[in-house]
Amino acid sequence: MSNAQPAIIRAFFASFAEGILSADAEKATEPVELTPQRVKQIMLTHYEEISKHFFDILFNPLAIIHYDTAEELIAILKSPEVAPTLNSPVDLFRHVCRTEEAHEDMVTEYRRNFASLLGGKVMSLDDFFAGFPEGYLTDSAGHQEREVRALTQVVVRSFFAGRKASQATTTSGTNQVYLFRLLLDSMQTLLHSSPVAMDDDLDLNAAFAKVCRNEGNMKTMLQTMQQTMQDILPVDMTPFL
Repeated sequence: MSNAQPAIIRAFFASFAEGILSADAEKATEPVELTPQRVKQIMLTHYEEISKHFFDILFNPLAIIHYDTAEELIAILKSPEVAPTLNSPVDLFRHVCRTEEAHEDMVTEYRRNFASLLGGKVMSLDDFFAGFPEGYLTDSAGHQEREVRALTQVVVRSFFAGRKASQATTTSGTNQVYLFRLLLDSMQTLLHSSPVAMDDDLDLNAAFAKVCRNEGNMKTMLQTMQQTMQDILPVDMTPFL
């Protein structure tokens, strides 16, 4: 197992929650402290939406990381042995994860992230990495285009799903600030085996270069972010990239 699946699952929860919490903060008439109790109160009204958005958003990214082509997965889902057994999204996810081990790991990570939200916080990087035995997650020195693309799609789509769920009234440029922060955070779980140490005075480009590990990964991330935002928002995002 690579870092990809647990990374994109945490990215969904972190980004969906950020979309909701950022929208709530914008609606407040004065600054409020984001305590665990407040996070629980805000998220409580959206807990039932989490599973629906999880299935809607994660299906394609999981397929990207587990199959070489969409046709390969479609052939399995349409096969005489499998097609009659597909009665719910849960059944689909058993096959999109490809192996029983990957499906069990998906369920474990879903529950772990959900429990963290129930506790009033998004799972921290330290808690994420602490959940795996030594050697399970690895640093990646290569250009993992499919995985970077899948994670970036999850971050962008989940964030805006949270914004929509919270009925955010603005699509201002501050959205890019949230997304850059989420990507800087989430890319560490994909390409590293522990949190990345960064100096306080490190600028954004240098920070992304460090977490993305190479120019190819960073280029894929930025291009995917732009394309996914253009698919969601009817505006040109180029100036923000």
